Amino acid sequence: MENAITRILVPLDPSIYADAATKTACHIAEIHGAEVGGVVVLDSHEITSSLVPEIGPYYPMMIDAVRGKKQHADHVLKDCMTRFASTCESEGIKHFETHWEGIPAQKLLESSIFYDLIVIGLETFFHFETRGEEGDSLSELLDRTVTPVLAVPSDGISKFDRALIAFDGSLSSGRALQDFSRFAQPFDFEVTVFVADKPKREADFLLREAEAFLHSHGIHNIVLEQEINPIEISLPAPYLDSFDLVVAGIHSKHIIKDFFVGSFTKTLIERKNTPLFLSH
Repeated sequence: MENAITRILVPLDPSIYADAATKTACHIAEIHGAEVGGVVVLDSHEITSSLVPEIGPYYPMMIDAVRGKKQHADHVLKDCMTRFASTCESEGIKHFETHWEGIPAQKLLESSIFYDLIVIGLETFFHFETRGEEGDSLSELLDRTVTPVLAVPSDGISKFDRALIAFDGSLSSGRALQDFSRFAQPFDFEVTVFVADKPKREADFLLREAEAFLHSHGIHNIVLEQEINPIEISLPAPYLDSFDLVVAGIHSKHIIKDFFVGSFTKTLIERKNTPLFLSH
């Protein structure tokens, strides 16, 4: 069977999270026979607006400062691409690099439609030139993307053996189930499907149908679990840490304004140490 993942997008920044995402993407690309694209975005708009007032006597003298900031940021981003290419080459992975200028989240969303998977750090540093070491929440980049996202901690993902699917029968969790089934086929996952906060009859139905779907895609090592309590209570941190990957759907179309999957996924993103596979 032809593997479903053929193009992987890795947004690059000068952080250990981006390095971890690159290594993880290379491992996935080797298993799936995919190519990996590294993308950098020069945040020219924020650099300019952080230094230059809209009007005033100091405007002319700030132009050189803006130019210097942009040149420095561009140099850093070129180093990111070089480091990305070196990692891919050392792993024998087909790769290419793309350089954009604009608003990072917007450019990455525009690029993502041409890829099967985004591999990105749980924390991002696209605004390094203006915000220093202050990272950005991954949730700011998840709005509207149609491409599944694999979000990795600072040490990446070293193995793909055990996955937990948080499933509630919603359209977004169904999409996550479908996207994950295609991603997981070349691996040998033990998959736990977890349903929380549902009446037993409904939970039994959801678990049975999810198991049948996974079986139809060649995934047979499946564990079914259900709890009557909300998912935030049912899945304590030590239990989550026993999995290599947590799979969840993103409910909200406007993540910055609303919670998604209750506060479950948001909490996991903020923990920054739980690898996540996310789909709208």
